[in-house]
Amino acid sequence: MQPRGPSPAILLSVLGLGVWLSPHALAQERPQLSMPLVCQPHKTCFIQTYVDDDPGRGAKDYMCGTATYDKHSGVDFRLLSAAAATKTPFAVIASADGTVKAVRDGVTDVFFKAAKPQDVSGRECGNGVILEHADGWETQYCHLRKGSVRVSKGQSVKRGAQLGEAGYSGTADFAQVHLSVRHNGKIVDPFLPDAPQGSCDPNAKGPGLWEPEVAAAFPYRNGEVIGAGFAGGPPDVNALEADDQDIVALNATSEGFVLYGRFINLKKGDRINFTALGPGGELFDETSDPVDRDKATFVAFVGKKRSHDPWPTGHYDGRVALVRDGGIIATNVVSADVK
Repeated sequence: MQPRGPSPAILLSVLGLGVWLSPHALAQERPQLSMPLVCQPHKTCFIQTYVDDDPGRGAKDYMCGTATYDKHSGVDFRLLSAAAATKTPFAVIASADGTVKAVRDGVTDVFFKAAKPQDVSGRECGNGVILEHADGWETQYCHLRKGSVRVSKGQSVKRGAQLGEAGYSGTADFAQVHLSVRHNGKIVDPFLPDAPQGSCDPNAKGPGLWEPEVAAAFPYRNGEVIGAGFAGGPPDVNALEADDQDIVALNATSEGFVLYGRFINLKKGDRINFTALGPGGELFDETSDPVDRDKATFVAFVGKKRSHDPWPTGHYDGRVALVRDGGIIATNVVSADVK
C-alpha cells in the first residue's frame, strides 16, 4: 500500500482548508466543469481520491465513503503509472473558460516517498496552474509534468485548452492531475457543491458542478480493479506504479505462472477472487483472506511454480474480482497466449 500523502497546497498561498460556503452563495454564476484530463475513463484514468467532506480529523468522501483522506482538497484523476504519463502524454485541459492566475513549472517528477522534503516544501502542488473564472470561482490543476505547462499568467483560456500534461511532481504518490475547485477562496466539492457545511450524502445524485457526460463517465466508485494480467513471476508493487508494463514475461518455461490484480480504495474485509482457465482446464479458482485494513492502493496475486515440465502452450483466460460484503463489485478480465 502506498501511503496517503498530505493534500496539495495552493500554488502561491495557503489554502483555507475546511471552510465552506452556503448553497445560496454557490448558486451564483458557478461554472459547469468538463474533464480536466484527456483520457479513457476506467481504462487509462481513474478517480483515486475524492474531496474530504469531513471538517474534522476524520475523512469522508461525498458519498460518506472512504475514498479520500483527511484534508484532501480536490479530486485526483490518476493514470496507470508514471511510464504511462511519459510514453504517451496525457493532456491536462481547462475545465471551464478562465484567466490564468498563477503557474509553476520546473519541479521534478519524483514520487513523494522518494523525494527530499526540502524539494517539495511549499511546492506540494508541484507544477500547476490556477484559473480564475467568473464570480470568484477558481480551479487548480496540480502535479503536472515538468516542462509541460503551456500557459502564462494573465492569459485567457477557453474550456478544453491544454494547460500541460499529467505528471507526478510535488506530493504525488502516483501519476495524476489533482483538480481543486474554490469559490472566494473556499473549497467546493464538485460532486456535492450544494451540501450543508462539511457534510456528505450517501444518496447523492446529479452531476454537481460537472457536465452531465463527466458525471456519467465517473459514477461513484469506492473500490476498483485498475489493472490485471498474467505474468511469469510475482509483480512488484512499486515497479507497477512506475511502469504498469514492468512484469516478468510469461512463457512456457517461466519459473512461475501468476495472475495478478491492481486495486484502489479497498475497504477492510474486502476479498480478491482469482479464476483462470487454460488448455489443461482450470488453473486457478482462489479467494484471498480478507484485507486487514482500508488500502488506498493494493496489488494481489495468485500463482504456481513450475516443476519440470513446461507450462501447457495455448490460450489462457483469467478474471480478477473484488468481493465486498459477499458480492462482486468490480472485475477485470484478461487473457494471454503461452508459447
